[in-house]
Order: sequence, then structure tokens, then C-alpha cells
Amino acid sequence: MNTTLLRVDHVRPDDERFGWAKKVEYTIFGLENDYASDADIAAGEMVHYRPWERTSEIFVGLREDSGEPVGVLRGLRADAELGLDSFSTLRDGRNYAVAGRPARNYLYPEWNSFFDDIAPERIAELATQGVLKKHRRVGMIEQIWQAFFGSLAADGVDYVTMALVVPLFEWYSQLLSTRIHQIGEIMPDYIGADSVPAVVDISGSFITDATRTLLPSSN
Repeated sequence: MNTTLLRVDHVRPDDERFGWAKKVEYTIFGLENDYASDADIAAGEMVHYRPWERTSEIFVGLREDSGEPVGVLRGLRADAELGLDSFSTLRDGRNYAVAGRPARNYLYPEWNSFFDDIAPERIAELATQGVLKKHRRVGMIEQIWQAFFGSLAADGVDYVTMALVVPLFEWYSQLLSTRIHQIGEIMPDYIGADSVPAVVDISGSFITDATRTLLPSSN
């Protein structure tokens, strides 16, 4: 099966296109998946990620033939002032409340302490990701992953935290095998869906292996 080739633009907060990239994220991640809350719809962006605006970077996948935005991913990098709170899964997983219940720590104790011993600069967050429904097929989000994970590895990042909806965690587990780990209990209705807090170990040969195994041939 042929794979549509994407040009992946890496948009940082100081880029004049950052507002546009957030709109793409809102449309593809928020509206297409029905994850957008009333507050998101009113603002026209995913307001949950405003605390991490200055350390966000958005990867927009555009069709090579038309320039149409068809996929998006937001990553979060370490903030010296926030430490481990730079990463939404870790911050929220350690203090999450459901339906009026008291907030509590959803992370497993062994993973909670694991991250306390890791320098924040070695961690990043995969915060949001999505592909337009009419373009969802094997090889689409994987092209954006390649750009995202490749940029992290080049900067010495070893671990990527994320909160995945349950079916996505199962899919990632099949693709990434021993590289992905569940790090806590399922967080009910987190950013619009029951989500599994997880981490991917991208150290060592991950990028080389992922390029070979995750990206189908475009020929």
C-alpha cells in the first residue's frame, strides 16, 4: 500500500506560525477526536497545555502534494523552573482528581521514584497527536513520530512520557514491545478519554530501529 508522503514542520513558540500550529492541533487532535472541552471550543485551542506554552513544540504533518495539514503532534520539553512538572503526564498523574473525588497520585510508586532520579533534560512529553480521519492509515502518524523522536534523540532525551487512550496504548505496546511501559493506573476521562500514563525509552538504538520497523515503504 502506498503511503502519502508528508513534510513535517517543526514549529516552536517563537515561530510566527505557532498560533496557526495550535489551531491545527485543536482541529485535528481536539475536534476530530471529540477531546475538545467547552473551554477549548470557546478558546479555539487546547487550553490544558497553556502552562507549557513556552516549552511546547508542535510538529505539523503536511501533504507534500497539496500542503494540507493532515497530522499533528505537540511535544513538551524540560523547563528549568518546573522540573518534572514540565511534563503533563507526570504533573497530572501525581495529582489527579476524578468527578469531585480528592486528588491523588496515579503513578505506580516504583515509577514515581524512578523519575525523581532522572534529570528533566533527559525527558520529554508527547502531549497530543492525531491525524485527520480521512487520512488515517499506516505510515501517517509514524512520519511525524520520526521527526519528533529524532529531534529528541539529537538533544540527548532518553524518555518520553505520555498519556495514551487505552486502544492507543495497546497499539503502541504491539509496535514498541519492551520500549514502552505503563507507569500508573488508568486516569479516567483525562483530556477527554480514559488514559494510560506511559513512558517510551528512546535511548540507544531506538531511532534506528524505529525508522526501520515503524515506517512502511512509500514505494
